[in-house]
Amino acid sequence: MGESSAGAFSLTFTGQGAGTGPLTWAQSVMWGPMQWFGKEANQFNISRALVLPEPVAPDRLTAVLRHLVETHQTLRTRYVQRADGPRQEVAATGTYDVVVVDDQGDPARVGGELVATLTEAAFDHEAQWPLRVGCARDRAGRISAVALVGSHLAFDGWAFTTLTDVLLDRLTGAAPAAGPAPDAPSPAVAPSADRVPQPLAQAAFQQSAAGQQTSRAGLRHWEQGLSAAPASMFDLPAAPTGDQPIERHLLDSTAVTAAATALATRTRTSFSTVLLGLTTLILTAYNGHRTAVFKLIAGNRLDRDSRDLIALNTLDALLVHRVDDDVDLLTAIRNLHRPAFDAYRRAQCDPAEVRRVVERVGRRRGVAFDLSAYFNNGHRGSDWATPDPDPGPDRLAVLRRDSRYSRLEPLSKSDMRFYVAASNLGDGRCRLGLLVDTAYLPGALGETVIRGIETLLCAAVTEQVRVAEIAGRIGLTPARRGTDWVSTPAGWVRPQAVADLVGEVAGGAPAAALVDPAGDGGVTVYVAAPEGSPRELHRRVLDALPGRTGVAAPAGYVICRSAPPAGAAPDAWRDAPVLARGSGRDA
Repeated sequence: MGESSAGAFSLTFTGQGAGTGPLTWAQSVMWGPMQWFGKEANQFNISRALVLPEPVAPDRLTAVLRHLVETHQTLRTRYVQRADGPRQEVAATGTYDVVVVDDQGDPARVGGELVATLTEAAFDHEAQWPLRVGCARDRAGRISAVALVGSHLAFDGWAFTTLTDVLLDRLTGAAPAAGPAPDAPSPAVAPSADRVPQPLAQAAFQQSAAGQQTSRAGLRHWEQGLSAAPASMFDLPAAPTGDQPIERHLLDSTAVTAAATALATRTRTSFSTVLLGLTTLILTAYNGHRTAVFKLIAGNRLDRDSRDLIALNTLDALLVHRVDDDVDLLTAIRNLHRPAFDAYRRAQCDPAEVRRVVERVGRRRGVAFDLSAYFNNGHRGSDWATPDPDPGPDRLAVLRRDSRYSRLEPLSKSDMRFYVAASNLGDGRCRLGLLVDTAYLPGALGETVIRGIETLLCAAVTEQVRVAEIAGRIGLTPARRGTDWVSTPAGWVRPQAVADLVGEVAGGAPAAALVDPAGDGGVTVYVAAPEGSPRELHRRVLDALPGRTGVAAPAGYVICRSAPPAGAAPDAWRDAPVLARGSGRDA
C-alpha cells in the first residue's frame, strides 16, 4: 500500500436479535460455491472506497459503525457448518477491528489501495465477520476515506450499496445516528414493514407454510422449463486450455447505455430484457441451439422489507426460451420479455428443492443438466440515465469511440462457463462484464462476444437486424461440430461417445450407437453385455453422466449375446443375437 504507517482501532458492539438459524435461500445458493472455491472465493468479495467530502473525527466513524453493526444482524453474523447443515449465527456482542493508515495527502488513492489490500483474502466465515473496514486519516488525525469489503455470502450488490450509502450519509450528515438497534422481527412471521428486516426472520419465514407455498410455485416453473431445456449450452467439442482457462472481459460503454435504452423504449420492454436478449442470441448463434437455457441472477427486491434488507437476497432464476432465427432483433427482444419476467417472478424457491428437481427431471430425460450459462443485470433500479435517449448513427459512432475494453486476470476455475453482467458506472456508462470458459469459447471469442453486444445494440437502433445475421454482423464463427454429432431433444450429442459410455458402464463391453435417420435424432446403443439388462445399464449411465458434455443416455438399449465380427460395419449389430431390448426407463 505504499509508504504509510498502519495501525488499527477496535469498536465493541451490543446488539439485539442474537440467535441461530438455517441459512436463507440466497445464502444457501452462495454457500456451495464459497466452499468449492476455498481460498479463491476472494473473487466474490464486494468492495468500495468512500472518500469523504470533509474529514471527520474518528469517534464519529466509530459511532456510525457501531450503530450499523448493532442494527443489522448481517454485520455480526458468522456462517458455520454444523451437523445438521450450514447455519447463520448472529452474535449479540463482539468487537470489530478497523485498519487505519495515513492518507498521504491523497485519500482517494490510499483508500483505493486499502480496499485492494482488504480484498485480497477470502473470508473465513466461521471466524470472521463478513465485513472488513479500514480508514485513511489525514495529518490532523481525522478520517478522510473509508474502505469497506464485504463477503458475497452476506451481501449482494444492492445490500452492499445500501450499506455504504447509509454509512456515507451518516458520516457526512449533521449528526450520526445512534442509539439501540430496533427489535428484530419475530422469527415466526415475515419481516414487518415497520421494523428493520433481518436475515434470521427471513430464513424463518421461508421455512413457514407461506414460504413453502411460494417455493412450490417456483419449483413448478423449474420443472416445466427443464422438461424442454437442452442439457447444456456447451455440448461442443472441447478445446485444449492452459491452467487458467477462465477469461474475464470488461467493456465500459456509453453507447451500450444509449442504444439499449432506446431499444427498450421501442420494444416496450426493459434495459435488462434488451441485454439478456442479445446475450442469448449471440450464444445460440455460436453453439447452434434453437433453445436457450440460462440462469438469471434475481434480486427481486419488490417490497419495502426486501429493499431495506442488508443481506444477500439473490437467487437463481431459470430461463428456457425457444429462439426464432426468422425474425428481426426487436421482435426477438419482445418475444423474450414475458419468459424473462416469468423466470424472475418464480425465482423465490428453496435451492435444495431446486437441486432435487434438476436431478429428477434430468434422470427422467436421461441427461445431467449443465446449467452454467448466467446473466446478471446488476444495476440497482430500472433508470439508466443517458443524455442520448434516441441517438442516431453518427452519435452512436462518437459514443463508441469512447468505449473502453479491458481484461482482468484469468482464473483457474469457475462454476460458470459463460456469464454476462451489466452494472451502472454512472455518467451514462454501462459496464459489461463477460466470463468465458475457453474450453468451450476458445481464442478471441470472449472479446468478440462482448464487443458484439455493443455492435448489435447500436446497429439495431438505426437499421433492421435479422437474428439469422447475428454471427456475420459481429464476426462470430459458429462452433464447428463434425458429422459425428447429431441434434437430439436433449441437445447435441456424439453417438460414439454415447456408445463408449454404455460400453464403459457395462464393464468395457463392445458397443455401437445407431441413429434412426427418420426419427428425432434419438440414439440406440447395441452392446454385447450378456449379464446386463436395459434398466441396470440405464441406471449406470445416469450415474456416470454428470460432468460430461455432448453425451446423453440413449433412447434405447439392445443387449446382444455377442458383438459382430471385428471390422464389420455398425449396421451389422442389427443382425446380432438379441437377449433384451428396452429404454431402461420406468414404464
